[in-house]
Amino acid sequence: MLDFGWPELLIILVITIFVVGPEDIPKVMVGIGRIFRRFQYIKFALSKQFEDIMHEADLDDIRKSVNFEDKDLNTEDFNEAEADEEYLAEILQSEELKEGGDDDKSTS
Repeated sequence: MLDFGWPELLIILVITIFVVGPEDIPKVMVGIGRIFRRFQYIKFALSKQFEDIMHEADLDDIRKSVNFEDKDLNTEDFNEAEADEEYLAEILQSEELKEGGDDDKSTS
């Protein structure tokens, strides 16, 4: 998307110093910071409103059906490491059963 390297940033910095002036750079930086902070707040407010609408419409069930961590599990009690260990144990057990079945067929 925007691929800026150090040379490009240095050129932008030099041009900014000439155009804005060294005395006004802190004021400009504060203004840019405020703009970004407002955008972040707008993003937060929109996502919060969307979550409120979801709760009001009782669409939590739909969200849980889409989110695999919420399926039949309480997210507070969900431990991903334990779930991975159980999954791997099941895979190993099924592979051992397959290998055990193959050995019986080959010796017959």
